[in-house]
Amino acid sequence: MDEQKLVPEERIELLRDDMTDIKVWLEDNYPSDRFALMIDYYHRQIFAKDIAYVVILGPTQEKRRAIRAVATQAFKALGWQIVPEGGGDVIDAQPDPTGDFSAHQRLRSIARVRNALDQ
Repeated sequence: MDEQKLVPEERIELLRDDMTDIKVWLEDNYPSDRFALMIDYYHRQIFAKDIAYVVILGPTQEKRRAIRAVATQAFKALGWQIVPEGGGDVIDAQPDPTGDFSAHQRLRSIARVRNALDQ
């Protein structure tokens, strides 16, 4: 567990950066599927890299579960811990928009997640 404590604004920026890279990586792995990625995290969360849930919206239940499973692995590879029993209110977070990403930015995101998974 990453026990680094951050103020909420720093934590959400760290989360959004990782979410954005994972979203690009997922789009590369599931190019024909349209889905949304969201993360739920606890409002009164103590540690920087604890999240409550990985949420995938859009495709069929079977496909959502498959995408969520690999997304969860990617979050864990980037140092996040899934803590579903943390209690309290959860807040949804979404990745930054990636529609205007250049090919270079997309490749950087994909490589970052692949490298983390290969560790």
